[in-house]
Amino acid sequence: MTSNLPPALILILGALLVPFFRGKAKNWYVILLPAAAFYLITQLETGSSWQIHFFGFDLTFLRVDKLSKVFGYIFTMNAVAAFVYAFYLKDNTQHMAALFYIGSSLGVVFAGDLVSLYFFWEIMAIASTFLILARKTKKAEAAAMRYILVHIFGGLCLLAGIIMYITQTGSVAFDPMAERTLANYLILAGILVNAAAPPIHAWLPDAYPEATVTGGVILSAYTTKTAVYTLVRGFPGWEILILVGCIMTIYGIIYALLENDMRRILAYSIINQVGFMVCGVGIGTMMSLNGTVAHAFCHIIYKALLWMSAGSVLYMTGKSRCTD
Repeated sequence: MTSNLPPALILILGALLVPFFRGKAKNWYVILLPAAAFYLITQLETGSSWQIHFFGFDLTFLRVDKLSKVFGYIFTMNAVAAFVYAFYLKDNTQHMAALFYIGSSLGVVFAGDLVSLYFFWEIMAIASTFLILARKTKKAEAAAMRYILVHIFGGLCLLAGIIMYITQTGSVAFDPMAERTLANYLILAGILVNAAAPPIHAWLPDAYPEATVTGGVILSAYTTKTAVYTLVRGFPGWEILILVGCIMTIYGIIYALLENDMRRILAYSIINQVGFMVCGVGIGTMMSLNGTVAHAFCHIIYKALLWMSAGSVLYMTGKSRCTD
């Protein structure tokens, strides 16, 4: 039944067909894919499905509740807007990388266990790297290399934590983690790398401004917000996140004020805004968690619009420094 289909499949499998389309048909096709995924999410029923038995564990590729639906809605809405913005683009590499990236983000949001979450988490890292490489400049290549190395480190922290967690508990379920164990702290560290939390944060202002015009718009929405989603899902009420979030808010806004490049300003602003979300997760009350999710939802919209504006200036003038 299509009403029981993981939304990630539409984008990931759909990406494989991109090279078969030509001209404007290609652009319409990549717009319709996330639109179809959005419609599918509206039809999903609450509960878990698409369970696969794997090495003695039941992996759940589709867990539907209010939290996953909220992030699913905004991820697909932003994707539709981003592909409309990219209607001029004919590059198969960028379209395919974007679809794999967005699809794997949806995979993380609807994953019901740590193993399938990790699987999609790593696809996100690989696919997003190609959006940086697609600019085909030496600075972009260097930034992409640093970007993937940082995310490999974060992924290894996450994997180590997951393995230890499964060994200790015998479960792969991704639910709120109450105990402060080494395994849980490693999982938290892997997630915070994707949230661009200091001290491992420089990958974001280093890489995002070097992406293509449309790549920057797409990158601004998913990696850090999937991190926020996983924090809300797994670490509500962890007091250390209040400290981490406060550092992010202050650090991000100070460096944004010192910057001159438009897209680097926006990159540091992402760190600042995600800091508020991380702090809200650390507070852990129902009101703060609802506020965090609402902030993430709105932030994706207005930050994408700002990246679109900066990208338009860069596309038309070839310049992104405010003083130019």
